[in-house]
Amino acid sequence: MSNHAIIVAAGAGKRFGSRKQFQNVSGRPLFIYATGVFATHSLVATVTLVVPKSQLTGIRRMVKELGISKIRRVVAGGKRRQDSVVNGLRAIPEKTGVVIIHDAVRPLISTKIIGKGIGLCKRYKAVIPGVKAYDTVKRVLKQRVQETVSREDLYLIQTPQFYDLRMLRKAIAQADFRMEYTDEAAMLESLGLSVRIFPGDRYNIKITDKRDMQAVEKLLS
Repeated sequence: MSNHAIIVAAGAGKRFGSRKQFQNVSGRPLFIYATGVFATHSLVATVTLVVPKSQLTGIRRMVKELGISKIRRVVAGGKRRQDSVVNGLRAIPEKTGVVIIHDAVRPLISTKIIGKGIGLCKRYKAVIPGVKAYDTVKRVLKQRVQETVSREDLYLIQTPQFYDLRMLRKAIAQADFRMEYTDEAAMLESLGLSVRIFPGDRYNIKITDKRDMQAVEKLLS
């Protein structure tokens, strides 16, 4: 059984104001940082890159020029994140193994998280990294505080997420795709399937707005 990464880089970046995954950081597009970590990891066999359909030709050319041999496939994304993941899965010919799904806008992923997740996935089938919520959490409606929510069992979930390839494909076939799932774990949860959590990394920042980008640029420089 081999391990295959899917890097999701097909988002429209509505909150950011542009496709942030293609913003230049220290002379390289942002998506290259996360992709490079997986492409050089000894436990990862192949990388599938999912990008906007309009960017396919340019990204394929860039990958060829960079000579990243583990990027075997560059495919078009879908309307929603879950559609992009499905397109990435369809491009992977292997029937068994571990599939690792990662957001291209998390460039600070560590090799330790990847190795830990692969090992746990082989045992538990579906594992995700997360960090415990330490700040006070409040439910707010129209800028008015409705209640303070207990943070006792709350975690902030990250990518990469790790799934048994066969199990995830079966779950996708059974899931109600009229619903929008924020991640694949939510899809599995909707089907009553077990998902395990393991400690994530607070430096594994997801770039959502310009301030996140500035913080990541400092950490990458």
